[in-house]
Amino acid sequence: MRPTRRALLLAPLAAPPAAAQSAWPAAPIRFVIAFPPGGPSDILGRMVAQKIAEQQGWTVVVENRSGASGLVGMGEVARATPDGYTVLINASAHSILPATHAGKVSYDIATAFIPVTLLGRTPILLTATPGLPVRNLAELLAHARANPGKLNYAAGSQGGGPHMVAELFKLTAGIDMQYVSYRGSGPALQDLVAGTLQLSFDSVASAAPLVRAGQIRALAVTAPERIPAWPDLPTVAETVPGFAGDTWVAAFLPARTPDAVVARLHAAIAQALQAPDLRARIEASGTMPGGEPQAAFARVLAEEMAVWARVVREANIRIE
Repeated sequence: MRPTRRALLLAPLAAPPAAAQSAWPAAPIRFVIAFPPGGPSDILGRMVAQKIAEQQGWTVVVENRSGASGLVGMGEVARATPDGYTVLINASAHSILPATHAGKVSYDIATAFIPVTLLGRTPILLTATPGLPVRNLAELLAHARANPGKLNYAAGSQGGGPHMVAELFKLTAGIDMQYVSYRGSGPALQDLVAGTLQLSFDSVASAAPLVRAGQIRALAVTAPERIPAWPDLPTVAETVPGFAGDTWVAAFLPARTPDAVVARLHAAIAQALQAPDLRARIEASGTMPGGEPQAAFARVLAEEMAVWARVVREANIRIE
């Protein structure tokens, strides 16, 4: 049957959705960073945005929408049109908030976003004040078990990535230590140097200068494998089998964003993270570049959400 003239005239009207996706991006892309300027999410997000602009010729605008542990920026992106032009750059708090803020958020974090890929993972250093009579993780565990509840530690803000990693460490190792909340790494590390604080779980970038200066002692790294910057530093898992924990920065899109757009954004981020100059800058800060397949990151995110839900429940963590 030959098409009518009316059918031929109407045929182009059925094509725009696919055409629009294939033409993406046809406008500037917004990277909404859920944390303030100068932090890990901001620094890594801006580096990746700049490299994407260089490689792809796209316009990428970076905006900070911080507040409420990332919930302000997350809410803005969750409400955005799912067309690929609004991208959330968020930290590992993304996988923690469903457990710590259950019932306090008007949408389901687990289903409101499409995880695209990691920008980078940052392992955490477990460090001690020099006056603590332990030289390695095995000695720390023995000391903690002999002195239950008497050791104190800092691990960033309550409910943040380092704090949750520290709580997972306590549960896995079967020890009791007291968490001390600080407003930032600086004051906590100063107290660690002074000896008023005994232990700290902090990023490699924050703690490394003091370790190298001999002002604090590195006991272990929380990564699943030893990291290139610290090849002689054991992992926690070498003493506490199966343990691993770190913080990360990743890209997300609103739910219902077309698969073709998700794939294009993923490809652009992965290509950017393969650039030798960008990889060198990221690794110099103690972070491992990401870029893994979208499905792999989605699985890891789901697994982490389940782990943090268990930690919050078993450690009885309450976030006011």
